[in-house]
Order: sequence, then structure tokens, then C-alpha cells
Amino acid sequence: MQEDNKILYTAVGKIINNYRKSNKLKFTNFCYAHNIPLTTLNDVEKGKNQAYLSSVFKIVRALGLSYEEFGALLDKELPKDFLNSDE
Repeated sequence: MQEDNKILYTAVGKIINNYRKSNKLKFTNFCYAHNIPLTTLNDVEKGKNQAYLSSVFKIVRALGLSYEEFGALLDKELPKDFLNSDE
């Protein structure tokens, strides 16, 4: 299960990082404009630690994504067999 968490955190971070960069949103400016601590966004984008769900939701909304859009991006990013084990 720990490996599943790492895969999930990495996928979430990759989506947020790619979406932010593709919309030309500078890291520091984005954080200040949306009252997101720099360390929080850094940790989320790098998939380092378990991010609080509320922080991820705040970042997703600040990017202008709906939860449905984010879910679709996450579904594409995760491996096809993600969480399909019998655990």
C-alpha cells in the first residue's frame, strides 16, 4: 500500500506542476496570489509527502480546474492497474 501512496502522490504532483507551468503560472507568484505556502506547493509538486487533501483541493481550484477535470487528468496519469489488486 505504501507503494500505491507514492505512485498517487507523484501523479498528483506531476499534474499540478505540469498544469501550472503550461498556464505560465510562476511558482512564487501563484503561491502568493492564492495564499498557498511555498513549501506546501513544493512538496505537493514533488510528490514528497502526503499532502493534506484540503491543500490539494485548494491548489486545484486555484489552478482553475474543476474536481472532475482534475480527476480525469489523474485517471490518465495513474497506471492502468492502480489499486486493482486484491489487498
